[in-house]
Amino acid sequence: MNPGIFLTATGYWGACGRPVCLIVATVAVVLGLGLQGWTEENRPDDDQLVTVRNRIEKYEKRLATIERETESARLDLERLQTEADLAEARVEEVELELTSSRDEVIRLKEETAAISRDLEERKSWLSTHLVLASLLGRPGPLQLVWDGAQGGHLEDAVGVVVTLTAGQAQMVKEYNRMQEERAARQAELSRTLERAGREMAELGERRKAFQKARREMDRRLTRLDRQERSAETELADMRAREAALERLLAVVGKKKRFTGKESIQRYRGALPWPAQGRVIRTFGKHYLPRYATYTVCNGLRLGVAPGVAVTALFPGQVAYARHFKGYGNMVVVDHGGEVFSLVAGLSSIHARMDQRVEMGTTLGIAGLEKEDGNLYLEIRVGGKPQDPKGWLQLDKK
Repeated sequence: MNPGIFLTATGYWGACGRPVCLIVATVAVVLGLGLQGWTEENRPDDDQLVTVRNRIEKYEKRLATIERETESARLDLERLQTEADLAEARVEEVELELTSSRDEVIRLKEETAAISRDLEERKSWLSTHLVLASLLGRPGPLQLVWDGAQGGHLEDAVGVVVTLTAGQAQMVKEYNRMQEERAARQAELSRTLERAGREMAELGERRKAFQKARREMDRRLTRLDRQERSAETELADMRAREAALERLLAVVGKKKRFTGKESIQRYRGALPWPAQGRVIRTFGKHYLPRYATYTVCNGLRLGVAPGVAVTALFPGQVAYARHFKGYGNMVVVDHGGEVFSLVAGLSSIHARMDQRVEMGTTLGIAGLEKEDGNLYLEIRVGGKPQDPKGWLQLDKK
């Protein structure tokens, strides 16, 4: 090799090396500053993020509380209605008893008055008999017997004496019986009047209890009516959100983003679940007591641990990755062949639009726990919802 040439080359590169290194260093610094600026501009403020998450948690808890209170209010309404009916029946019972007592008081008073009149008559008759007996003379009945014996009419005289004596004794006995009967009627009347007084007091208390129960039921009915109107509004809003999601997925499905090496259809029944948890609401028609109507769940509502990673079911391309009203943070993945999967309810999204994902790629993080599930999963083929259980592994409970 010619040393001259080597030296010439060495000098050339040595001369050029310093400017090249300087240029490379300058570019690196500029890029570093740009990336740093981009990172700082796009990094959310930690305090604001905590505040937003706290608000989200507060609203979610409040919503769960309202749902429990609404169901409890319906049960309380049934209880109050039963209590009001019972109070009304008891008032009617006491009114009937009081009416019966009043009738009995009237009857007893009439019977007592009749007995008193009979006693006065018997007393008058007894006085008359005693006067007649006294007319027989001071010797009394014995004189009548003696006179009868002297005149040969002893048997007749004795018969007259016996008749008079027996009649007087019977009248005295009847008089005493009627006095006892009147005393018994008066005692019964006194007890009936006392019972009627208690029934009147009880009637007043039961009327108060009935009116209180009725007022409470009216207040609860008013409250439930407001809640029902609010629930109707929420239900209409929920259906509007479902319709909006239908329109979104229809638009997303028109664009063919992904063509995979293998069809997802071949793995139907063997796909992994997006996160470990339990099924809260299954696919299909459900009755919602809160709204007193039926609604259709186009996917599965899952209860998973807050903060766990939610992953892709199968390779594909992200067709949507942002917040969607009514569903929260949502990611839609196009798996090719008009098959799309959707996960919603994420506290944060870790995927971006048009990103290629593999099976198990993290799409986002599960949000806070909810009574009706904190993760929503949906699978659509040709724009029509499918039961995800038919696509996922069977070991999920």
